Formats: sequence, C-alpha cells, structure tokens
Amino acid sequence: MAEPRHAWFLRLLKVPPEPQVPVGDAVRVFRSAPGYRRYRLLGWGMKQLGLVVGLLAGFMFLSAFGSPFDFRYADEIAWGLEAFAWLGFLAQLPLGFLVTWVDLNLRWYILSDRSLRIREGVVSLQEKTMTFANIQQVSIQQNPLQRLFGIADVKVETAGGGGSSGSSDADSRGGEHLHEAHFRGVDNAREIRDVILARVRQHRDAGLGEPSVVQAPAPDVSTAPDALAAARELLGEMRALRQALPSRRSRTPAE
Repeated sequence: MAEPRHAWFLRLLKVPPEPQVPVGDAVRVFRSAPGYRRYRLLGWGMKQLGLVVGLLAGFMFLSAFGSPFDFRYADEIAWGLEAFAWLGFLAQLPLGFLVTWVDLNLRWYILSDRSLRIREGVVSLQEKTMTFANIQQVSIQQNPLQRLFGIADVKVETAGGGGSSGSSDADSRGGEHLHEAHFRGVDNAREIRDVILARVRQHRDAGLGEPSVVQAPAPDVSTAPDALAAARELLGEMRALRQALPSRRSRTPAE
C-alpha cells in the first residue's frame, strides 16, 4: 500500500485502490523488492542526466554560434525554444520522481489456485490475468545492474502468438507481448518460478491443461522368434493337408 503522504498524488492521477485479493489457502501475493525502487530511480536519474547534457549542449551552441537559421528574429526564436525546453525539464522533474517512487507500491503479483494476476503502473495502469492451463514457459531474467541490487524479473509466456501490446510502462523494453507477463524487480525469483511451475504441473496432471499425447505400449518382441516358428509350422501343416486332399479324391473312383 502506498504511503499516506502520497495519497494525494494517487487521487490526482485517479489511481484505483489496491486490487481485491482472492480468499483461499492457495493464494500467494508477491511484491517487488525495495531494491527495485533504487534500480528504477537510478535509471530515471540517468535519463535526467542525459536531458541536462542535451540542454547544456544546446545552450553552449547558441551562446557560441547563435541560431543556425538566417532570418529575422531567428536568434530570439532559438533562445525562446531553449528556455521552453528548460522550463519543461524542470516541470517534469517532480512528477517523474513521484511516479518512479510510488511505482513500487502499485505492483501486485497474485497467484490463485487457477491463474496469476499482475497489476502494475501509475500513469498507465495495466492488469493481466493468465491461467495456469495456458502457461508454456517460465524463465528468470537478470542483467548485471539487477544483480547489483539483488533483484530479477520472472518472465511468464503462454500459448499462442500475437503482436505486442505497446505497453507505455516506463520499465517496458520495446513493448510487451500480449502473451507475456513479468514479475519485475523481485528478490525471490526462483521461489516464484517454482510456485508457478508446480501449479502448472498440478493442472496438467489433473487434466486441466493441454491434452498429453498417449503413446501405445510398444509390442513385446521377446517372444517374436517363437511365434514366428509356430506360424511357419502351422503354414507347413496346412500346405501338407491341402496336397493330401486332392490325392484322396482322385483315389476314390478307382476304389
């Protein structure tokens, strides 16, 4: 739950309250680790540093060479744009910091007895539900910076294709596919993976997942030579009997 001092900010963004957690002994709720907040703040700070470098480069260029365009009021327009860029940068600083800070408290990873539910996002809220019967693969992803903060991501993939949903989450990398879900910034990634895989196996064993291929038992070849010999002996007796029958019919009139 978000800190009370940030409640006004959540009301301003009209962020709905925490999700309703199902009741049951099998329900597990996981949250992102505190290290994930530091990880996100570091990434946000690096982006702001890049913006400052770009703004300073523009300021130094205008100071040294003036506007690159040669028309009336070109310098005034260029300096106006530079000032507007600085004002926009300063205005987004507190908003971006608050969004990054409270993001940790608005990530919910809920595992029920039949499905998993992920809810995340501040400015853009995203909820995703996947049934264990459709889950195909569960993997753990961790980059060097995440290892430094002791966190990792758990990636869950379901059956089927589909294009990317174009998530606008600040931590999305190139968009997230509709058939993917991520437990981001957790410090117990292996535990989450094992719990999901165990419930997937339970559904498959109970016949609730994809139908398994039933293979016919392989024939027992240990008795094949004896059976072949018996078949050959039976065939020989039948041939002898068939040859004997015409000779008896041919002798009957003569008698």
